[in-house]
Amino acid sequence: MQQVFKTSRLYLLQTGGIRPVSIHLSLSAATESSARPERSAKKPKAATLKEEKCDYVGPADRVSNLRHIRFYVPPDETSLERQLREAHINTQQWNQAFWAEHNAKFKKIREEFIQTNLQEKYGSNTKGQKRLTADEMSKFYKSFLDKHLHIHAQYNKEWYKRNVRNLLLSARVWLERITNKNR
Repeated sequence: MQQVFKTSRLYLLQTGGIRPVSIHLSLSAATESSARPERSAKKPKAATLKEEKCDYVGPADRVSNLRHIRFYVPPDETSLERQLREAHINTQQWNQAFWAEHNAKFKKIREEFIQTNLQEKYGSNTKGQKRLTADEMSKFYKSFLDKHLHIHAQYNKEWYKRNVRNLLLSARVWLERITNKNR
């Protein structure tokens, strides 16, 4: 039976952009179109964080919907680069905390709204009637956004401050790297 090798791509975030990493999968020729791919006998060497000089982006968090990032720490990291990495981590943790709390509050308030409106609409006989119309839900979304406008405005202001700080630190790191290369 003939073996067919297919290559899939996994993307790693690096300082200069996103770099694809090849993953080799093996499929038999007879079952290529219908079966799941099997791992080939030739397994590529698994990369560890120390071998790959890049940041790892994980799956989205269930509550905040944000992706966790594991930042690479170079062995020759300067104090300014460490400051930048720690600023990124701090911003990520702040962002994670805000959206986890916000989304949990949103889901709780949405469920309360749905239950209240289902009981008003159908009385105690809400079995089988678990959904409201899009128009009814749009009223909830508008009222939620109106009530939380100040919180969102504060979040946006803080987010811009943190990102400008991170950009300025990035520019300083970039200048430091250029001046060190020219020496």
